[in-house]
Amino acid sequence: MAARFLEALFRNYYRGASIDVPEIERREVGYLAPDGVMVRHRSFKSAEELKSFCVERPPLGLYYSAALYERPDERDMDAKGWLGADLVFDIDGDHLDTPSCRGMELLNYRCLEDAREEALKLLDALRNELGLEGSPVYSGHRGFHVHVRSDEVRGLDAGERRRLVDFLVGRNLDLSKLEARVGRRVVKLYAEEPLGSLARLMRGLDDGSYSIRIDEVVTTDVHRLIRAPGSLNNKTGFAAIPLSYSDLDRDAESIVERALAFRKGEVLVRLKEPVEEVLGIEIGREEAVVPTYIAIYLYLQGKAELQIEGGRDVRGRRSYGG
Repeated sequence: MAARFLEALFRNYYRGASIDVPEIERREVGYLAPDGVMVRHRSFKSAEELKSFCVERPPLGLYYSAALYERPDERDMDAKGWLGADLVFDIDGDHLDTPSCRGMELLNYRCLEDAREEALKLLDALRNELGLEGSPVYSGHRGFHVHVRSDEVRGLDAGERRRLVDFLVGRNLDLSKLEARVGRRVVKLYAEEPLGSLARLMRGLDDGSYSIRIDEVVTTDVHRLIRAPGSLNNKTGFAAIPLSYSDLDRDAESIVERALAFRKGEVLVRLKEPVEEVLGIEIGREEAVVPTYIAIYLYLQGKAELQIEGGRDVRGRRSYGG
């Protein structure tokens, strides 16, 4: 019953969703089926075709390739005809060694604030040190993605992407001759250069804060699948949403508020283990009636069962615990 309820919610969401997959006809699409199986090597000719698929067979998670291919639906990676790949970055609170993120199980705003600040630092470094414009996305869970889609980065191979990562994370820095290569262009990062600034590096030499903490494997993998902006996150039920720079300047709670896909109604949940609080909502009971988005989140995290009667959620009962 809970699975059918979740499927109905996801289907209804995708009826009105706008899924952002640029140059979709050249991208490999992958999705997480309701049974938890990851399906890859699909292709779609248009956003409308992809949307119809998501309404007909609502995926738990939806992904597309950072790479562009001649034949994106080929199962043999060598036969796909690689045409280049976006530069993609993943900042996940689960990988941040901060007091708010360390040992985190359930999402909290404090850890997401740390990830937000890291994303801002990354965007600043891309723009002011490398002359690249990044497009930020809230992942719908613990962090942020940044997409760089300019032509000059698409031809970078794994080794060149590794060198960029080394620079951003501050690995093997030589301050006497500091430069970064972006395709055929060499960006010299001297203080007197109009393009580029050593400010981040010079400020952080003493405490190591010059390093930007990213998931390095995501950026160096030229065949990587990344969560599609506009799709639902299979670990939370929140939407992955594109952000502007000004959006990212707002606090984490405001960003999550925009990502809530299931605002209406309340659902009775039976907890599998004690949960004191989630995103400001106190629970702490064996059973509790919570907002639908909290119920879906706890269910997808494996922390609770949904008590659904006749496929309907619970309405009119407010008992958030305490």
